[in-house]
Amino acid sequence: MKLKTLLTGSIVFFASTTAYAEHPGKVLHEQAKCMGCHTAKPYDKNKTPTYAKLVSTVSFCNDNLNAGMFEDEIEQLADYLNQIYYKHPK
Repeated sequence: MKLKTLLTGSIVFFASTTAYAEHPGKVLHEQAKCMGCHTAKPYDKNKTPTYAKLVSTVSFCNDNLNAGMFEDEIEQLADYLNQIYYKHPK
């Protein structure tokens, strides 16, 4: 019985810590200081009407600002922005 309680407690602890983990894109968003340029009207769905265009735009910003993100990080940042602002289907 004690082992079952211990395992159940571990599973609950693991689930609760992962549920509150920050999205890696949020961390990248803060590190890249995206809001330095996107303050007046942060994110415009008219300029990025699809998820593919959003990824392309994040890549453009990365290249022009020399943010140094890798392709997977660009995808993570785009995914974060999509979840928070855009809500485009993938």
